[in-house]
Amino acid sequence: MVYTVSVRVLRDAHDAEECAQDTFVKAYQNLGGFAGGSKFSTWLYSIAYRTAISRLRSRPEGHVGLDDAPPTLTAAADETALETHDRRTALAIALGQLPGEDAAVVTLYYLAEQSIDEIVTATGLSASNVKVKLHRSRKRLFELLKHQLKEEAWTLL
Repeated sequence: MVYTVSVRVLRDAHDAEECAQDTFVKAYQNLGGFAGGSKFSTWLYSIAYRTAISRLRSRPEGHVGLDDAPPTLTAAADETALETHDRRTALAIALGQLPGEDAAVVTLYYLAEQSIDEIVTATGLSASNVKVKLHRSRKRLFELLKHQLKEEAWTLL
């Protein structure tokens, strides 16, 4: 999940790998500073999120990631597996079109199953800001998926 949060913010696998490595180094170096006021995973996601945001802000203007191309579909014999893969691919593409911070908040909430309070702790955003980002991101994801999947979207939802 540290890598996932990093890649959602940075949109570049190489940068996300370095960010994830930096996150674990920082966590190890500051392990004594973990007070136990939140879950360990929340503390770790906080370091990952802030490290990724710092790296994002330090990038030169106009940086294009190596992974900006949409994911390719691999052959799958099972039709159910193919449909699942199609849905995951569509979701990954749609998440890739959200702003980095919004994609990270959605990832923390839905994939890492973090609570609003845990996301507040991890990101430093206010609870209302997290809720607004989630609400707007869900609406934006719906529109992106509807456009991407066209008529199929209505059967999926």
